[in-house]
Amino acid sequence: MANLTAVILGATGGIGQAIANILGQNGLNLVLVGRNEQALHKLRDNLAQCYPQLQLQLIRCDLTEQYSRDELIHALAALNTPIHYYINNAGINDFSLFSQQSQDTMEQMMLINVVYPLQLLQGIIPLMSKTQPSQIIHIGSTLGSIGYPGYVSYCASKFALRGATEALAREYSKTPIKFRYFSPRATNTEMNNPDVVEMNIRLGTNIDTPEFVAQEFYQFLQKDCQFYQVGYPEKIFVKVNQVLPNIVANSLQKDLDTIYQYADKQKRG
Repeated sequence: MANLTAVILGATGGIGQAIANILGQNGLNLVLVGRNEQALHKLRDNLAQCYPQLQLQLIRCDLTEQYSRDELIHALAALNTPIHYYINNAGINDFSLFSQQSQDTMEQMMLINVVYPLQLLQGIIPLMSKTQPSQIIHIGSTLGSIGYPGYVSYCASKFALRGATEALAREYSKTPIKFRYFSPRATNTEMNNPDVVEMNIRLGTNIDTPEFVAQEFYQFLQKDCQFYQVGYPEKIFVKVNQVLPNIVANSLQKDLDTIYQYADKQKRG
């Protein structure tokens, strides 16, 4: 994988930074994309110190601004380097009961997690490598395969992203571009506030480090599968939910009181 180029959208997030590190460790040149320019510079400096042989670029992009998305495409085209891996790690989350979630939050969830990334892809696809197989990878979630109480809008956005990935893979099946979906389970990042972490611990939910997720991601790159779910029992739950959803629904019933309790705590918090 040395001398190939990977673009990481959402590079300064917990998972994004860990993926950047493991790809840098394995010799990929990196284009780091994020909204916080200071965090981007810090990440680039850390990577340059660890892997001085790499080519490292950074591009600021705020997904919520049309001109910023357009500037990202122009900046990537100006690099005059084919993209071998485009990794969409951008996204937001919000834990709350559906009846308590604002309509603005619902709208932003769909725009930032689905609509804006798909709009960007129309400009990204022509920049992908045409001489070597290339991959466009969406970082999804277990909650893109299992509907979970307290995450209605987030589930909707990740289900949509997974469906879009499947459709794109079929639409572009006669090209060198692969469209893939990588699905972490609960991960200890800043996206999850302390109350959510406490709830997951109380529910016995497995919580991974970003570094573990990045290691799984690198293994995923070596495989040929289109979809990849991190961890057990989540791998099994996802499969069961596809064919016998009532079993998963019944299993989640026992967790509802705890979920309601922490959702109410979030509202009051």
